[in-house]
Amino acid sequence: MPKIFISYRREDSAVYATRLYDHLCRYFGKDQVFLDNETIDPGVEFSKIIENALSSCDILLVLIGKTWLTITHEEGRRRLDEPEDLVRQEVILGLERRIPVVPLLVGGATMPKAQDLPEALAKLTRHN
Repeated sequence: MPKIFISYRREDSAVYATRLYDHLCRYFGKDQVFLDNETIDPGVEFSKIIENALSSCDILLVLIGKTWLTITHEEGRRRLDEPEDLVRQEVILGLERRIPVVPLLVGGATMPKAQDLPEALAKLTRHN
């Protein structure tokens, strides 16, 4: 299983995630890097694949774009507040596993403040 897991929101950092994935694959090898749309085969239940990859990775890279914190569902609720949000689940699992979780600010984004995050994600702000 991959050693490097890339977490991102398609709406604000897909281009950055894909470029990062390409660079990391060239350096570490494709079998060492996980990016959902590059690693998961069509028709496969993605939630189980993501959970398995996160359970075995050595580092979680969290790409944070300008709308990562504020992006909402069609109903207007912030996605990070939803327990079923995959990005939220990815970050929580990384924090719980106590592996290095590296927030990468892209596209002019700034680091969210702990008080602006759901309690389960607040520890992310203490990671370099």
